[in-house]
Amino acid sequence: MIVAGREGGADGVRIVLETEEAMLLSELADQVDSVLLLGGDDDPALGRLFPSAYPEDREAARDFTRYTRDSLVDGKRQAAQSVRDATATERDAGLVEIELDQAQAWGWLTFLTDLRLILAERVGVTDPDEAEPADDERDDYLRAAYEWAGIVQGSMLEVLDPIGR
Repeated sequence: MIVAGREGGADGVRIVLETEEAMLLSELADQVDSVLLLGGDDDPALGRLFPSAYPEDREAARDFTRYTRDSLVDGKRQAAQSVRDATATERDAGLVEIELDQAQAWGWLTFLTDLRLILAERVGVTDPDEAEPADDERDDYLRAAYEWAGIVQGSMLEVLDPIGR
């Protein structure tokens, strides 16, 4: 994976992925979408994605959720769809090059944040600085995906951060 500025100095990022990485991102976007569509109220991953706006006031929290949840879910699903669209590739395509303008890149960052929150819940990461998950028997594949998504996210932020320029 390579994350760099766009050609000609345009705002945004250029991402170069191996075909397998692009396919992984597409699969993970499908899984995020599934959690958003099919996750029940008892799914703790949804609790991380949509924390209570008013933890001390149940009625206000319910009202807030009622008025905002659908648009928040739609935005998160659109971000996942953007990733799926950009990573759609043939199996033997070699490298997949993706150019994202500033707005598209921030949409990807939204997706990566959502993905990492879901994966963190699935592997038992409660503190991002925690060296190991709470249960050493957790799925190594999910843990690796969590860490890899963090690398992609961090690399994108380094390119997009106007303070670093």
